[in-house]
Amino acid sequence: MSTRKLVRPLLTGALGLALALALGGLTGCQAQSKPVPPPPGGITADRSLGDIMVRFRPPAVNDSVEAGKLLAEIQGPARFVVKRPMSGGVWLVTAISDNADATLDQALERLRAAPRVEVAEPDRLLKPNREMPKTREMPPD
Repeated sequence: MSTRKLVRPLLTGALGLALALALGGLTGCQAQSKPVPPPPGGITADRSLGDIMVRFRPPAVNDSVEAGKLLAEIQGPARFVVKRPMSGGVWLVTAISDNADATLDQALERLRAAPRVEVAEPDRLLKPNREMPKTREMPPD
C-alpha cells in the first residue's frame, strides 16, 4: 500500500474532526444566557445633570480615588462621579441622579456647602468673542 492511500483518509478524518469541533464551539458560544440587568440603584439608572469643576481645600487632593471618596460623603439628590483632573488642582466632576426632579443648581448648592470644597462652578462651553476671520489678514480692531 502506498503512503498516499494512507495519508488521504487521515487528512479527511482530521479535517472532518476540526470542522465538527469548530461548529460545536460556535453553537456553544450562541447558547450563552441573556445579559443580566443592572442592579437596582446602579449607575446606569442615573441621568447626568451636568459637569462641574471642583477645587478642594487643602490638603491637596492628588488622586481620583481620594476625590471620589470626598465627593461620596456629600448627601443629597445628586451623586458625583470624578471624570478627570484638570490644571490648577481642579477636578472635572459629573453630577448624576436617578431623581427626575434633581437639577444642576441643587447639585452645585450641595457641593458648595461641603466642608472640603473650595470652589464648585458649572463647566460651560466657551465661545470666541469674535467671528472666524475670512482672510489671512488681521482684523482692524
